[in-house]
Amino acid sequence: MGVDGATRSCDQRRNGTVSARLTLMLVTPLLMLMLSQAAPAPHPTPPIAPLLSDGSLLTAARGEMVRPHAGDPWHFRIDSPTVGSKVAVRDLVLMPSRVLEDMERSQERAGGHATMVVTGEVTVFDGRNWLMPKHAELLTAPATREVPSEVPADPSTDVTPPEDDSMRSAGPAGDSIADIVADLQNSVSLLPQTVDDGVASDAMTQAEPDGALIVSRRGRLLRGHHGAWVFVFDADAWGTGDEPAVLLPSPALRNLIKSGRRRDYREPVHLSGSISTYRGRKFIVPTASSNLYERENLSR
Repeated sequence: MGVDGATRSCDQRRNGTVSARLTLMLVTPLLMLMLSQAAPAPHPTPPIAPLLSDGSLLTAARGEMVRPHAGDPWHFRIDSPTVGSKVAVRDLVLMPSRVLEDMERSQERAGGHATMVVTGEVTVFDGRNWLMPKHAELLTAPATREVPSEVPADPSTDVTPPEDDSMRSAGPAGDSIADIVADLQNSVSLLPQTVDDGVASDAMTQAEPDGALIVSRRGRLLRGHHGAWVFVFDADAWGTGDEPAVLLPSPALRNLIKSGRRRDYREPVHLSGSISTYRGRKFIVPTASSNLYERENLSR
């Protein structure tokens, strides 16, 4: 190849490089624009409110029942104050109880969205707040009252006034009945109504009332098929025992699990706590536990 051929080859390569750079400069902004339109920016996640301390008493907190994700248990979302320009979300997992059953029925009657006022006890377990509801009220709008269309006659018109009636005013007596009723309705926003509708199934009537205590009952800790911790009562001297109960989150359950990891879960323990019932199933909120040591002719 001569000198002229080598020069032409270099010029062609140089021109191809320049053309490729120009094409890249023109196409890149277009690709970036297309990508920005095809993949919108995700919605910002609202901030999570700090956890409430263990053992806190939630009193007349206003909020609603929600399921943050499909398959999640019911959460009570408190109407929290805003943090900057965003709303701080405070969700507490509702523990099974008869009050929760009443809340579910009220939620269903309200069409899936209802504002409630709940009182209960808060606990912390696995980095989450759990709430055992003790009392709940549904906030409903007041009933609309019908305003009479006919104004009743003034009874004083049938009475002949005395000649000197200086105390009687010739002007209007005041607002009309419609105005008074409208002012009363506007002054009331939402009215609390108990969620207890009096519905009780056979299982509820036969079960122990919520809040009933068990003291130093002997049994064993087992793990259910779905991961729940279950307390199996040992049979008494007559060979009978209570049905197993699911253990609900509490500091005592956390200590019970830690103790079981150091020893054998199948070893008997003494358990104290409070009972709750949900859809015919028995639950226990542990409050205290102690290991059971067995020796020859001695058990304590």
